[in-house]
Amino acid sequence: MTGPQTAAMVEAHRLGLRIWLEADLVRPWQDGPARLHAALRTVHGLAREPGVVGVKFTEALGYADGLTVPGRIGRFLTEVGDALAGAAPGRLRLLDLAVPELSCLPDDPARPHLATVAAARLRGRYPQLAIDHVHDYLRLGAADVAQVATLPRSSATYAGWGVDDDTAQRSAWSATVGYWGRLVRLYARADLTHPGAYPGDADSAARRLRGAVDVPLRAGAEAVDAWTWRRPYLGWVARLADPGPRRNLLWDGLVARHGAGTRLLTHLDPGAPERTVGADLAMIATACTDVYLAVGVD
Repeated sequence: MTGPQTAAMVEAHRLGLRIWLEADLVRPWQDGPARLHAALRTVHGLAREPGVVGVKFTEALGYADGLTVPGRIGRFLTEVGDALAGAAPGRLRLLDLAVPELSCLPDDPARPHLATVAAARLRGRYPQLAIDHVHDYLRLGAADVAQVATLPRSSATYAGWGVDDDTAQRSAWSATVGYWGRLVRLYARADLTHPGAYPGDADSAARRLRGAVDVPLRAGAEAVDAWTWRRPYLGWVARLADPGPRRNLLWDGLVARHGAGTRLLTHLDPGAPERTVGADLAMIATACTDVYLAVGVD
């Protein structure tokens, strides 16, 4: 199999990056067996390339992908999890999901009333992502790794609850590991992006990295997905590095953690690099151990 994905995989492997195929299989599954089988054939061909360790097969499952009924989500996981095991034998299956309720101090025995009310509202808005349902999904055995976004609320909201951002993240990740740490391997997903040049100072970069990277790892997450290298998003380009690409304070913090042995991941679409695929991957390899490469099956 040839193409930009394969060329990117060859270069990523040369740089020592662990490679994950980013192949959201929700839409192909919704479109029917023929479409799903075609997507799985693509995954099968790429998964055999050197350096590939796994397949990320969802993007925020159940959040904005049209899957809103727990039973249907369970069916998707059962069918696709089994099919993916056959299409990519020996590769890890990674389920990405956001759990809004985790942002509301779930592990705090003295949770403020406002946080309890907020959690109830989020369960009402996203019933398919309630903690109990997520537990059921992960018990199906369809994924080896769960990558969890806790969707932190604003600093002002947490201040109104009498806590700071780090306390809220510690609660979220203590709960995450307690709920699901025995069912799957856990990665954290954190949005560290900005438009244009990074606007913060050294203190703000340190705070963001502490909450997004350090807190989940100390709680028991194996790795952190620093979303995202570069992606057009809602009319602007979300990015980790500054345009060019060039370093910034946030990036330097990721590089330092990488040097200390932290396992970090980010995403690259080989069809839309910042500069060139080779240049982008070379910079990514200074901060990350793993890279998600978009496959384009949806």
